[in-house]
Order: sequence, then structure tokens, then C-alpha cells
Amino acid sequence: MKTIISLDDWLKIYEDIAKRLRISIEEDYRATELIAVLVRDKAKDAESLAKIIKGKHVVIAGAGPSIIEDLESIKKIERKKLVFITCDGATKAFLEVFEEPPDIIVTDLDGFPKEQVLCNQHGSIIVVHAHGDNKEQIITYVPKLKNVIATTQVKPKEKVYNFGGFTDGDRAAFIAGAFEPLTITLVGMDLTEEVGKYSKQIIFDRTKKISKLKIAKELLELFATRTKKVYKKIGLYNLTKEGENIEGFDKIKVKDFVKIIYKY
Repeated sequence: MKTIISLDDWLKIYEDIAKRLRISIEEDYRATELIAVLVRDKAKDAESLAKIIKGKHVVIAGAGPSIIEDLESIKKIERKKLVFITCDGATKAFLEVFEEPPDIIVTDLDGFPKEQVLCNQHGSIIVVHAHGDNKEQIITYVPKLKNVIATTQVKPKEKVYNFGGFTDGDRAAFIAGAFEPLTITLVGMDLTEEVGKYSKQIIFDRTKKISKLKIAKELLELFATRTKKVYKKIGLYNLTKEGENIEGFDKIKVKDFVKIIYKY
């Protein structure tokens, strides 16, 4: 496992984010303690992700407005050629398009958690993130999960990891990057002021959500910069049809993506 960002570097970034969004660091620590207790006897070792990701073409699916169209565009690629990581509510979109669970779910459990539990019960590894605002979801859903890995955005504990990353989308990239993938490709990662219908079921603060999407873009760009220093030959691509340009991820068309996938 090669973490893309050191814990010290990440904690400095996180403290800045906490100030920007007025996040309670104390509550994040409480959530970390909570999830540590709930996964203590059943957590998977994060190294288990290496068997799935290392040397593979990884697709990270965000819950942006374009997600269904983006997934449909690559549906005909042989399933075994790709490793799919869905971010929170994008899991529901993936189920609708592929009618099977993704390989990995990265989530804080606030977007269609019942579908995520279903996928987990049918084989998806689920990486559950603890923060101050999702303690209720952790209590409700973590006891129902198997093949679970826990993460936090503050200092880690035994069986609770910190790979870096703040939103589900950019955290999924930091997680995937830690296990030597061949390529990482983004879909449904619009990162605009339009919030996709798969993003959240619950009422949310729109202004804060948009701020988080801006932070996600910043962190994905930081991830790209640091990853290319760790892995000289890694391919970072963006297949999202619409949305923001993410520096470090090459915008690519489906036909060119297919050529890359079938090259190996």
C-alpha cells in the first residue's frame, strides 16, 4: 500500500477544510470512535483491496447529473476488464444500469444506503467513512454490513484508516491510488452547481454542498499531481460527459477509452 498523501500533510489540509465549512473536529473524532467499536470484530484489512485494484483499470463513479449516461456509454465493455468503485448514491445508479453490484463502494451512507447494503450483501466491499454528521447512519447501517473497511478524516485508529480525501469522490481516488492501479477513470464526476438526483435522498444545505464539490475538485487535482509522482506511468482519465475540467485527469472519449482498456 502506497498512500498518496502522508497523514501529516492530509491533517493540515483537513484542518483548513474544517475551518472553511465550520466542521466540528471533535464530532469527527467521536464518529471515528463509534465506527471503530462497530467494526472491531468484522473489519477487513485494507490490504485486501490490493487484490482487486492492483494492475487494473479502475472506474470511479460519482453521483453527478451525468452518471447514468456515463455508465451506459461503457456498459458494453467486458465487465471483467474494469474495476468499478461507486461513490455513495452512485451505487443506486450503477445497479440500475448494470443490474449487479459494483466491486467497491466508498460511502458516508447518506445517499441511498439501503441499496448500498444490498450490494454489500451480494459481494461489494464497502468502505464506510465516519464524520461528525453521519453518526446516526453509522449506528443504523454498519451492523448490517460485511466485508467492511472503515475510514476517517481525522487521526486513524486500529481498523479505521485515513487515506486522505474529503468527499466520497475524491476519497475514492485516494483509496484506489494507494493500491497501484493501471488507470483511474472518472465518470459522473460533474462537480458543478447542479446536484444530481443520486447524490442525496435527504434535505441538505445546497450552499454547503456546492462548497464541498469545489473542495472535491481541488482534492482530485491534488491527487493527480501527487499520484503522478508516485506512479510515473499511471493513466488518469475523465469520461464525465459534462461538468468541470479536472486538471491532471485527461478528458477522453469513449472510443479512446475502449482502445486503452483493450490494449492490455
